[in-house]
Amino acid sequence: MDELVNQLGLNLEESFSITNYVINILICSLLLFLLSFVYKKFGKSISNRSQLAKVLIIVGLTTFIIISIVKSSLALSLGLVGALSIVRFRTAIKEPEELGYFFMSIALGLGMGANQLMPTLIGFVILCVIIMVLSKLNKKSSFTQNLLLSFPLKGEEKATITQTVSDIVMDYANQVSVKRVQFSEENISMNFLINISSISQLSNLNEKLLGLNDNITITFVDTEA
Repeated sequence: MDELVNQLGLNLEESFSITNYVINILICSLLLFLLSFVYKKFGKSISNRSQLAKVLIIVGLTTFIIISIVKSSLALSLGLVGALSIVRFRTAIKEPEELGYFFMSIALGLGMGANQLMPTLIGFVILCVIIMVLSKLNKKSSFTQNLLLSFPLKGEEKATITQTVSDIVMDYANQVSVKRVQFSEENISMNFLINISSISQLSNLNEKLLGLNDNITITFVDTEA
């Protein structure tokens, strides 16, 4: 009976080392910072990249702490399964790439929390190399721009103009994110974050937008996601 209790319980004296814990969490933090840098440098998402990079660090460290707590206790492990069964993500993953980086962050936390330094480090390095190689192979002369539009608007056009402009922008850009749409009594201002493959593509988009209104003002501003 005592042996069963010991198997189900968490014996801190035998399984927990403060020095080892601190070293592992520092290494995990370093790897997560490197992961966030890789995501910001080689990620293809055109918006929210810096914010998501910070979340990757938090997710990875949280995973590390959880695994460090439950790895020596079968009871805590079973309790964690039950707790996670009622947890739901309320924010949708917008792009598959984001999900991939989330799994990488969780994998780093799992590996370091389980005190598996070498498998975690080797796997992380290989993944980073693969990401960089794929980025080089698929690299195009693409760049991200802030597209600012402003033009006079008649009352009856307000119902359709947003969709019309959005359709034009999506036809000529690789990726589009609507940042702001502002209506006034006689004018409309719109702000898109877009990814363009070439200057000629940008020129074609500009000509198409100019055809909407003779008094339209179009501004392209280079930006870093």
